Amino acid sequence: MSKKFPQRYLKPTVFDCKNSIFEGIVWPMPGSNGNKYSVECTPKGFTCDCAGFSFRGACKHSKQVVKQIEAAIEGRYPRYSTV
Repeated sequence: MSKKFPQRYLKPTVFDCKNSIFEGIVWPMPGSNGNKYSVECTPKGFTCDCAGFSFRGACKHSKQVVKQIEAAIEGRYPRYSTV
């Protein structure tokens, strides 16, 4: 049986997924109603196995993972002093 929607990818703006240290990593993300979804970084961009992602090409799960990675890359997380 073929998929109803073509495979889509969420592309980050701060880095390229292809050959990045994140390529191939799968993040387990909680969904509503106790569901669990997998967000994966592929060479073409991020994917999620939730229904919303296949329909829209983005979802709250994939956007959250991308947001956290981009914040870390840009150094927007607080830095703690060890002094």
